[in-house]
Amino acid sequence: MSLDLEQTAPLRRRLATPATNEAGNPRLSSIPAPPPGLPSSHPLQILKRTLIIGCTLYAMYDFKVFHAILHSPDVNHELFKMGLAASIAIMAIKAYVELYEGKRRNKKVEYDNFKSATHWTILLIVIAWISFHMSLSPHFGTFATWLIMIGFGFGVLIQSALMIPVWGQHFISVVLMTVFLQMYK
Repeated sequence: MSLDLEQTAPLRRRLATPATNEAGNPRLSSIPAPPPGLPSSHPLQILKRTLIIGCTLYAMYDFKVFHAILHSPDVNHELFKMGLAASIAIMAIKAYVELYEGKRRNKKVEYDNFKSATHWTILLIVIAWISFHMSLSPHFGTFATWLIMIGFGFGVLIQSALMIPVWGQHFISVVLMTVFLQMYK
């Protein structure tokens, strides 16, 4: 007996419950199917995100990004401070919307409820992106600056946001921004 993969494929995609009820009408399930893959709290997901963060931070250390930001005369420090100010404003809006409005007042955090906060956040992200790019590109060049910014955004910010709960994100960001502002002159 040979196993034909084309014939067994529908069996793998078959729902656990019948698609019709007793009357022959299509059944509509109120419970959505779980997303494919591992859950976000699975140890392999946490290990993957930790490795991405670690590799990104090591690459930035190897390219001497942190040293250049703090000490290089080629970096435009006034524009970098403007990017930091925009980042702090983004964190403040995020904390207000997620912690105060979302957790305390039990308001659903979605675009329809926070249109102006969303638009201000988008504007601040653009301001921060442009100011960081303009401040770092004289030292690193345009392409390397894009790689640094995309690497930091994807490799550190997004991965830590997927791994750390909201209240922890805000606590860690306030502590790290305070430490960085103390180091940055």
